[in-house]
Amino acid sequence: MWYPEEMEIAQEVQHERINLSSDPTARASAVRFLETFDISRVPTAPGCYLMSDARHKLIYVGKAKNLRARLRNYINESDARYSVKFIMSRVAQIDFLVTANEKEALLLENSLIKKHHPRYNVRLKDDKTYLSVRIDPREEFPRITVVRRHGKDGAKYFGPYHSAGAVRQTLRQMQRLFPLRTCSDHVLHNRTRPCLYYQMKQCVAPCVGHVDAPAYHELAEQVVLALEGRNAKLEKLLIAKIKVAADKMAYEQAATLRDRLYDLRRTLERQRIVDVPGAEDRDVFGYYAKGSYTEIQVLFYRAGKMLGGKVFSFERREMPVDELLSSLLLQYYSETAGVPAEVLVPVGLEEAETLGEILSEQRGTRVTVHHPVRGEKRALVDLAMRNAERSFEEKQLGEKANQDLLRQVQESFHLPKLPVRIECFDISTIQGNRTVGSMVTFENALPNKDRYRRFSIKTVEGQDDFASMREMLMRRYTKAIAEDDLPDLVLIDGGKGQLNVATAVFQDLGIEDLPHLSIAKARVQEAGGHSPERFFMPGRMNAILLPQSGPLVQLFARIRDEAHRFAITYHRKQRGKATLRTSLTAIPGVGPARARTLLNTLGSVARIREASVEEIAALPGFNQKLAEAVRAGLHDASG
Repeated sequence: MWYPEEMEIAQEVQHERINLSSDPTARASAVRFLETFDISRVPTAPGCYLMSDARHKLIYVGKAKNLRARLRNYINESDARYSVKFIMSRVAQIDFLVTANEKEALLLENSLIKKHHPRYNVRLKDDKTYLSVRIDPREEFPRITVVRRHGKDGAKYFGPYHSAGAVRQTLRQMQRLFPLRTCSDHVLHNRTRPCLYYQMKQCVAPCVGHVDAPAYHELAEQVVLALEGRNAKLEKLLIAKIKVAADKMAYEQAATLRDRLYDLRRTLERQRIVDVPGAEDRDVFGYYAKGSYTEIQVLFYRAGKMLGGKVFSFERREMPVDELLSSLLLQYYSETAGVPAEVLVPVGLEEAETLGEILSEQRGTRVTVHHPVRGEKRALVDLAMRNAERSFEEKQLGEKANQDLLRQVQESFHLPKLPVRIECFDISTIQGNRTVGSMVTFENALPNKDRYRRFSIKTVEGQDDFASMREMLMRRYTKAIAEDDLPDLVLIDGGKGQLNVATAVFQDLGIEDLPHLSIAKARVQEAGGHSPERFFMPGRMNAILLPQSGPLVQLFARIRDEAHRFAITYHRKQRGKATLRTSLTAIPGVGPARARTLLNTLGSVARIREASVEEIAALPGFNQKLAEAVRAGLHDASG
């Protein structure tokens, strides 16, 4: 059972110890469980309930402010929702974790979902955080940086931005209007002459003293006003500064401020077309559900402007929309870089007040989770709902096109079934050094990076691609057979030789009926042009040639190229580690931590070699003796 692990998770969520309110009730089947379950044993306190199937596998985690009332609705079928009946038909065991209040139950549920990934709970697969802009006014010379997480460090954060392109556009505008430094602290304190940005009038060169700290901070304050969307105040501030400079007959300074004001107004004029009345700093959620498919759209509004949005797709999630949305909100905001002042949702949430309390603690100011039913806010929710429906329809069309493409693959290569899951393998080596392999997986013609695998070849010495391919396939499909996890099609990067290796491996493992083929990459010919992409199949002498501009060749080339990219990336990483080990950590007294300090501060091994003993000795964790050893070790290695 999982009680000890859950107790640890619970103690991370709250300071008080969470007690189990009942012993686990396990039955041989869901039917038998429902017949014998005693609802009176369920506590009336807030907490989480953990539902498992007949194989003791956790399938659903829920929370409630009254566990007995919630489970009574489930057991007695007074909750008529199909999703509830669907889950209860599979439950053969229920365990409980009691919390002190509803807030702790919500946090505990989120921790349990992240740890166990129950089948019928919603879970954000990418767990991707969103880009934000950071500026710390407390620094001597602040600069704008891009981050993915907020730190409780007193800095100001702006965003999130839905794409790197949006961030770059914002930074370009800020750099043109407000010439703050872009260099790191190390470069700032070590430059002796201005950089190119100063010549382009996109930096005021604090590195060489061309501006003092108070004047620089005035510029940084203007940046903060612009990022906060307080444009009217910023315009008034610039006009006042222009007047003061003109009165002092500092006409050059006044002209600079005048140009900044004009540029700011032109920028604002372009942005006014996306202004949304009444929308300040908030996220708006909408959803579209059809059958067991649910699409959730979030739109980002910052300073009255829509910055973009994000879509979450859930397939075969048999849970009510309100529970799905509540769980998604907590997971989403525990990972994202910024929490807005208001969150608008399309349905009423039982935990709205509790969610607002949790998000308020994360933001540092009050956050409300609101379900509007009329007015401008409801119009924003309706817009998110329409976007969710449009996204769903586009994905349906894309999925249909991918299904048609896979049917063409099945017909062209005479496969026994639709190749929904394709696994592709590639080998990467340079002169037989540190051979590695890669496996990428495409499902429904799209990459599934959760199933990507890397292989470090262990039994092959020197450069032997065939032996390396054999080792990789044996390791992968020995495990796949044990886990009953075979794909629908195996694709090998190579010609007939690599294909024969795969055929021999599958015969040795007793899975010779597993469909597999190889793709030989097009090469430049001596007479000019390229040879065609060729496919080889077992039992066929000649290569199969398909229309080179057709969708099938494009699909398989994309899969092959992705496997190659994945292998090359891993090979470079291995070589990088080897270089670090041989050149830095080989020096007595220098381990991985000190090697990272050297590289992060000085930038490269060549720069470390050029650094003086005094520079190295001044770094954290170093002294005069160790710095001399580093210098001697690197110079001996170069010699």
